[in-house]
Amino acid sequence: MNPPKPTATKTKTKTKTKAKKGKAGPPPLKDSAREAISHFLDTLDGEPCSELYDMVLHQVEEPLFRAVLDYTKHNQSHAAAMLGLNRGTLRKKLRQHGLLAEAEPPKRRRATRVQRPSVKHSTAKRKR
Repeated sequence: MNPPKPTATKTKTKTKTKAKKGKAGPPPLKDSAREAISHFLDTLDGEPCSELYDMVLHQVEEPLFRAVLDYTKHNQSHAAAMLGLNRGTLRKKLRQHGLLAEAEPPKRRRATRVQRPSVKHSTAKRKR
């Protein structure tokens, strides 16, 4: 006995669902990472490599921080909560990646004081 053939209704429903979703999204992050790391290792062509772990983390952190900051409209408290980091840790990492806009130091409102030449006092005691 042959299995039942799908009806046209089921096929149309699946097609409509796919049409609503639009084109397929990017592959899962772990697949993209695996492919990129494999490509990097293939380009080494037998050359030695060190500190690969730190390099990969550094390469992945920056786009992660950019995406989360864009998503949170640059609200660092929300971004830190979303990432599961302390806000201070997030700020430190943003600084490391050059993603933290540092505020300009405050401008002085008064003119700087002119240093007067110091007057040397004699250390001898005055006679009374």
